[in-house]
Amino acid sequence: MNKKLVFASLTALGLVLVCVFALSSFNKGSATGVSEDFQMDKNTLVKYLGTDENVVIPKNTTVISSAAFEGNPSVKKVVLPDGLTEIGYNAFAEMDNLERIIIPDSVEKLGTSAFANCSSLSSIYIGAGVKEIGSSLFAGDNDLKTIEVSENSKYLTCLDGILYSADRTVVYEMIPGREKNFYVFPDTVSAISPYAFWGCENLEHVIVSDNITAIPAYSFSGATGLKSVVLSFNTKEIGGKAFENCVNLEQVYIPDSVNFIDNSAFDGCTKLAVLTNALSNAEKFATDKEIEVIYNAKYELNLASSLRDRYAKEIAEKNAAKEKEEEEKFFDISKDDSLGAAIIVNNEAVVLMDPNKIKLADPSDSSSVNTPVNAGYDDILKSNIEDNIIPENLFYLKTDLKEITIPEDTKYIGKFAFARTGLEKVVIPENVRSIGFGAFYHCDDLKEVVIPDTVTEIEPQAFEKTAWLNDWYENGESDYLIVGDGILIAYKGSKEDYVKPENVKSVSCDIK
Repeated sequence: MNKKLVFASLTALGLVLVCVFALSSFNKGSATGVSEDFQMDKNTLVKYLGTDENVVIPKNTTVISSAAFEGNPSVKKVVLPDGLTEIGYNAFAEMDNLERIIIPDSVEKLGTSAFANCSSLSSIYIGAGVKEIGSSLFAGDNDLKTIEVSENSKYLTCLDGILYSADRTVVYEMIPGREKNFYVFPDTVSAISPYAFWGCENLEHVIVSDNITAIPAYSFSGATGLKSVVLSFNTKEIGGKAFENCVNLEQVYIPDSVNFIDNSAFDGCTKLAVLTNALSNAEKFATDKEIEVIYNAKYELNLASSLRDRYAKEIAEKNAAKEKEEEEKFFDISKDDSLGAAIIVNNEAVVLMDPNKIKLADPSDSSSVNTPVNAGYDDILKSNIEDNIIPENLFYLKTDLKEITIPEDTKYIGKFAFARTGLEKVVIPENVRSIGFGAFYHCDDLKEVVIPDTVTEIEPQAFEKTAWLNDWYENGESDYLIVGDGILIAYKGSKEDYVKPENVKSVSCDIK
């Protein structure tokens, strides 16, 4: 055969193959239509080679392959297509400029370290479909303080900077940017994922829940900020490299119940002292490994709980200050002899009078013949209702208001409408749909409240500082106060233990 003919044939074949490859990868999915940036294998994105800051992945993509964007220095935002089902290992890892990701509901699987070491990543949303996740998803993402998970997810939830399974039995990962230096495991947790606390520089003190019987391999590995850990009396074993390279770990309380500790469990823990009892397995392990054994705690065993309680108190004080500030936005009554003050609402001046400094005209006084006489609070209420709405601030500070009949056709009770009054009982009519912010705030004598199922919205602080709510906090049998049409208005458990009840449709309180 002629060599030139053979060469020409091979050249033609090569051109055909190049064209086929070009056509197979021709689908950028962005407005520019540039195809060479995306290396596609059918519906799998194998590699992105572009330098755009904002990237729109082709619509027909169902899988983003391992390391597809890894190390890309340009990309800041990525738009993922609705049909995407899987994001592979390290797919978006080591991207220094990636700022935000929205994972659509179609995605079912997130690979290990999919978004690891993205130093600028501060916003991420996980759709309802994700049901399988690898470890260390966000390891090293120190700007990431929390993540948002779809409220429709049946598989995941994020609370207080911790990514859990939906039923909160598994801790998948502590978000690296979580700022609190303590963590008390909720009692619901029975399992910890590998590398769940890797790179958590802020976390210092941990108390493990009673339902965790084993500390799995690598679970606290790389938690460089960790100083003390308390294991429960139900813990039986500690897996390989469970606390590897916890370089600041100074104390681990290991109870007598632990009967197995892997030889590598504390590799790299150069400051470690094991707090345990004499003749325990932990004492023998530590002695064999030349780890310091102590019998008196350097850190108190309930330190994480104490820090949590202190934090909750600080938040409560901040909330109280915020409430006061919110109230003062509406009422800026001075402490001198002024009868009131004015505020601007919708570009109109509204004068707010202090009822404690105002005296109503005496009808027997001839000098006040033309002064209106108080016709009674029920009449005042009826005359001020417009469009079935009780106006904001209507009876604010009317301390002599002890009882009121809310008209049956009322639909909305305005902000601070009855705040700081002397009300002792209130019955909300069935036509009422919404109760505004602080509507009955600081009604100190309000002991009885009736709220029908027709009420679908209650804004925060509506019944705060009332005798009724205070009594519930002290004597209520449940941790949840649910009223109206499934409205959670108060919760007295710890934030770490909070699980939204199935019958709750809306939450109007801060989960402290």
